[in-house]
Amino acid sequence: MCGGYTDKPEECLISVVIPTYNRAEYLERSIKSVLNQNYKNLEVLIVDDGSTDRTEEVVTSLSDERLRYIRQACNQGAPVARNKGVACAKGEWVAFQDSDDCWHSDKLSRQMSYWQQHSEYSMIYSAYQLRRINGDTVRVPYAETWGNLEGDIFQTLLVNNTVGTPTMLFRRQCFQEIGGFREGMECLEDWDFSLRFAEKYKIGFVEEPLVDAFLVSGGISSNVGKFCLNRCRMIVWYKKQLLDRGLFDRVVGDLVKRAKDWGILEQVEAMLTLMLTTPGDIM
Repeated sequence: MCGGYTDKPEECLISVVIPTYNRAEYLERSIKSVLNQNYKNLEVLIVDDGSTDRTEEVVTSLSDERLRYIRQACNQGAPVARNKGVACAKGEWVAFQDSDDCWHSDKLSRQMSYWQQHSEYSMIYSAYQLRRINGDTVRVPYAETWGNLEGDIFQTLLVNNTVGTPTMLFRRQCFQEIGGFREGMECLEDWDFSLRFAEKYKIGFVEEPLVDAFLVSGGISSNVGKFCLNRCRMIVWYKKQLLDRGLFDRVVGDLVKRAKDWGILEQVEAMLTLMLTTPGDIM
């Protein structure tokens, strides 16, 4: 059992969940970066979210007993796929990989070693290199990121999305206790999940980038409309916490600035106003 401190972190089974939808051209690279970890005690769950391309063929062509393929009948979105993967996981620790990203070979070993030194943390995440379509590379979290990156980072996460999904390694029990990902979100579900996790648990941070995250054409992260919709939802969901910490105007101001830069200020202001004044569940 790895529920507490252990002198042998390599004995912990880690379940790696990879949700995927029509990413066959990138998927093999992503899976191999997990299978080639120098931390070997892991299982890899590929949750195929109703792909119509060669996804199943790519997975079945990889011969490794640690691979498990889970096929969903229809596309239901990344939050559903991730929740399904964790529900099928056997490990006490869980990590997420995206189907178009790459892990460094020492990612899991570095994170487990860090947890061994800081067993008070229920999640360990790391920096990552964001590789843009134009070839630019950016380190995340940014050097000028406001707030703490380790320990109690809930306040930081109210302002900044610092925890990349492919960098996460966390206790499965904690995932279950907070209810996993909020289903129905098509964007920023990772940010919302990190916030709910950080509100209850302490989180550790490895400063070195351990993941290469690629922005690909057609990815959810490039959809401005979905970003604005779900950022408005999050402002409403966390309104009390933002107000209590004097951060509400700051966060709304950031969204307004983005919307102005994107040329959709009136639409976003109207949407946020409607959500803030509409009683009940905005989902």
